[in-house]
Amino acid sequence: MSPAAPTSAPVDCLGLLTAYQHSAILAAAVRTGVADAIAHGPRHVEEIAAERGLHAPSVRKLLGAMVALGLAVREGDGHRLADGAAELASDHPGTLATIVEKEWFFYKAWLGLEDAVRDGHARIAPWRERLARDPGQSERFLGALDDLAARFGGGLPALAGLERGGRLLDVGGGAGSHAANLVAAVPGLEATVLDLPAVERVARVRHPELPFVAGDLELPRFGRPDGESWDVVLLANILHDHPPGVCRRLVREAAGLLAPGGTLLLYEWVLDEDRDGPPDVVLFAVMMLVENEGGAAYTAGELSGWLEEVGLQGVEVRSGAGPIAVVRGRAR
Repeated sequence: MSPAAPTSAPVDCLGLLTAYQHSAILAAAVRTGVADAIAHGPRHVEEIAAERGLHAPSVRKLLGAMVALGLAVREGDGHRLADGAAELASDHPGTLATIVEKEWFFYKAWLGLEDAVRDGHARIAPWRERLARDPGQSERFLGALDDLAARFGGGLPALAGLERGGRLLDVGGGAGSHAANLVAAVPGLEATVLDLPAVERVARVRHPELPFVAGDLELPRFGRPDGESWDVVLLANILHDHPPGVCRRLVREAAGLLAPGGTLLLYEWVLDEDRDGPPDVVLFAVMMLVENEGGAAYTAGELSGWLEEVGLQGVEVRSGAGPIAVVRGRAR
């Protein structure tokens, strides 16, 4: 249950209204190359503008705003990236550049939130269509998800609670981020990533150590042959892309791939039962409204119920400090 908010708690409505400006400044710094230009020492405005093909007076305004937000500092006659913002540079080992590109894509989509609330429809084309129409942007999106998993996905192995190795199928696994985290943590675990054929190139670049098989969430058994079984099937950040009816089908197909005693793992953003929290998850639920037709965040009760409906035993929810939890169940 989410704690009730005090009725008298002050809210900075104007601050919330204009917070988009901060996001736009950060994104512009990365996407114009200004962040890269000042990443390794102070540079003059005219030098940056000439190097990057930008309008010098506008660059000066952007740099001033970056200083105000703590992203840059003035040094002599030039500016450099602030130490705390070093990861904005594309050559930083933990660069945020791919994640900035991903969020900028959604930043523009959120302009349609009002209309999505009015008509209930997503403002972005379905993933399958985006992958076919703009493979470059889609591959960068998958790369950003892999970078996010490197930052925040480390809690999955503990939540999954896999006590022994075996064969794992990561359904809709994209670049293989979550499967790689599990393999690194569980001795003897062998993981295979299943996704659309067009995703293979990203998986080969990001996690070449993992086998990849072509499959499709829309096919029975996700395209795997009859009789094939797996010790573990993972659906990581898959169900929130779909409405409840599709989620039930996906859980049923995943459970049908389990060997006797095998484990199905759902790795999902989990809403409180009253749907008013946690804060990160309710915001994520709005993102699903904008991004995926029929997409949503679900409660632990809903996720657990779908596993129980297909006859899985010992269903449990394992939560950590973050907003994402594991719901797991075991085949008979």
